[in-house]
Amino acid sequence: MVDSFCKETLPRFLYLWGDGSSGKTHLSLAIIDKAQANQKKALYLPLAELVKTASPEVLQSLENLDLVCLDELEAMANNKQWQEGLFHCFNRLQDSGCQLLVTSRHNPATLEIQLADLRSRLATGLVYQLESLDDNAKEQVMIMQAKARGLDMPSDVAQYLLRHHSRDLIELVHFLHVLDKASLAAKRRLTIPFVRQVLHYGQN
Repeated sequence: MVDSFCKETLPRFLYLWGDGSSGKTHLSLAIIDKAQANQKKALYLPLAELVKTASPEVLQSLENLDLVCLDELEAMANNKQWQEGLFHCFNRLQDSGCQLLVTSRHNPATLEIQLADLRSRLATGLVYQLESLDDNAKEQVMIMQAKARGLDMPSDVAQYLLRHHSRDLIELVHFLHVLDKASLAAKRRLTIPFVRQVLHYGQN
């Protein structure tokens, strides 16, 4: 899926959905990285963060890109301003031929979008449901996410996080963010004793 969507111009619109442990964000970032490696102009937008901190104006001029990823579409639920902004953005992307990747916890039929025109647009995509990742896959996601941050996460550290802290991928990525800052500040590698120290301190 990643290679074909990044290398080809079709499908124009791909909609991925699944629960919080299905790896949607990881896959989205992988698609963006692959597209950029193929010399495409690609942009990843985390909607859960942007809806809280920015205005829908950030969706303007995206039609000049080759590929746009909108992660966590459910963040727009009950937000008419953002829904209208996305509707107009969708039309501009469609007219320009820019590819669109959308992710959500919900399929298009059950997503809480009040703007009828936007709901109809979302139903036109090629829809894939992502199954929850098993622990081995989550371990690989953690290792790859750490590598993308310039961190070396040994397999035993990833397994320790899964066994003792969380199996929820969103929480695991949050832990990785905390460990990234702590490792940089302390100039320490990621080892189980260091990870235990950092996360134990953070919970107190």
